[in-house]
Amino acid sequence: MGELLAKPESEPKTLLGGRIRDVRRALGDPDRTEFADSLGISKNTLAYYERGERTPDAMTLAIYNERFGININWLATGKGDMFAPGHGNMATLQIDPDLMERLHDRVSAIFGEVGQKPPQRRIAREVAYLYNELAKVVRDMGDKEMLDAALPMLTLEFKRKLERAAAEPGTGKRSAS
Repeated sequence: MGELLAKPESEPKTLLGGRIRDVRRALGDPDRTEFADSLGISKNTLAYYERGERTPDAMTLAIYNERFGININWLATGKGDMFAPGHGNMATLQIDPDLMERLHDRVSAIFGEVGQKPPQRRIAREVAYLYNELAKVVRDMGDKEMLDAALPMLTLEFKRKLERAAAEPGTGKRSAS
């Protein structure tokens, strides 16, 4: 039974490792696997960084800055603020309700196009994923022109993902037709 419980994270061996872990916690303490994916590294690599057993390269530090607005100087030295000037804490990020409604309508329509009727919580989850994918390709989420350009590509990718899942035998995601 004890194997099912999550193993507590060990204390970092270096100050840098502690700051790397602090970043993840400041961003809402996402699952380590998801957070590592957003950095383009493996879960194990992130764990090594957070424990202070390895040091991230310059490219990884740059991704912390570009994706999350982390002040690289703070990350490397502990001096200054965690978030770079002008970025603020992601926890205070303002999300445009109109954009979320638009994404919800798109996701719902795509589920309908592929013959699926998922529960609302699944739609909400896919809306969040779509928003996160948009945020990766659109620097200013207030730039309607860029959103309008990026959204069709991302929604097409989502539709194709659903179609591939429906075609897989045994997934239980095929339409009734």
